[in-house]
Amino acid sequence: MVFYASSTKEAVAADPAALRIRGVVFDMDGTLTIPITAHLEQMRREINVPDGVRVLDYVDTCLDAEKREWAHRRIVEIEDEAMVDMELSPGLVELLQFLHDNEIRTAIITRNNRRALDHFVDKVVARQAAEHQALFSFDPLIDRSFVPTKPAPDSLLSISRAWGIEPAQLMMVGDHGDDLLCGVRAGSISALLRYNSSGCFESKAHVVVDRIDELASRLASGFEADMAITGDDDVGV
Repeated sequence: MVFYASSTKEAVAADPAALRIRGVVFDMDGTLTIPITAHLEQMRREINVPDGVRVLDYVDTCLDAEKREWAHRRIVEIEDEAMVDMELSPGLVELLQFLHDNEIRTAIITRNNRRALDHFVDKVVARQAAEHQALFSFDPLIDRSFVPTKPAPDSLLSISRAWGIEPAQLMMVGDHGDDLLCGVRAGSISALLRYNSSGCFESKAHVVVDRIDELASRLASGFEADMAITGDDDVGV
């Protein structure tokens, strides 16, 4: 087990050399926003994606050119439909306030398309109270045009390099095994936002919470992480 010290500004000032989280990277759907489970199920059903296979992997490797083009188009259409129901995850503002107050950087890595990501930033965030707008200062914003996408660690490692922060001092937060695998494979801390359907992914999580603002107390008090967790891909999709 490895101990991560408190990430508050006061703790940093008292012991600047301690291992702690200095940046938090979020998945979008089901993490920053409430889950879009029904839309994802519709996507898999319409494209006939077999159980245990990722949607994009199936489309890109198992379909012929004509069907692949149709499937990518239909994925975007369903994602556009899901945007109508996009709402913030309960407790997100409180967590972002903690991160802002303690100068912890934030970013987004999503396998969604750019239009959905822009909708979150330009529409959903814009509906929040004016005094909270500055809390949503995610940078960079990485969508699925970055390849390879999650569960590969490349996108998270690119953020590590851009920020000049070691991977071990980053936390990848998500609601799916691929988010956790991305974090573990990068050498970062993986944090699972747990729902009834996501308990099967806990074996790849260093931190598990049932509401996203619970991460603030973990970061404030410090936590232990089992660094023996591996990045092998056996947690389902």
